[in-house]
Amino acid sequence: MNTTTITKVLNKVNQQPTEYSLGFKRITVLPTNVRRNINLACVLKGESNDNSMKEFLNNLTEQEYINWLKIN
Repeated sequence: MNTTTITKVLNKVNQQPTEYSLGFKRITVLPTNVRRNINLACVLKGESNDNSMKEFLNNLTEQEYINWLKIN
């Protein structure tokens, strides 16, 4: 992802309601192509949902999340 897209994603995360978990907020604001790839990966792993990915994103620090966005 380029810097502009990452900035937009981070701004959208901050605009989400506070009652949502951080992992849920982070996964829902991702661009469509990234979300599709995550869903496909979860299906190929035999999962019926993307809870493992939400948990993964929830446990990342802000800098780790930014670094993860850069490579996706």
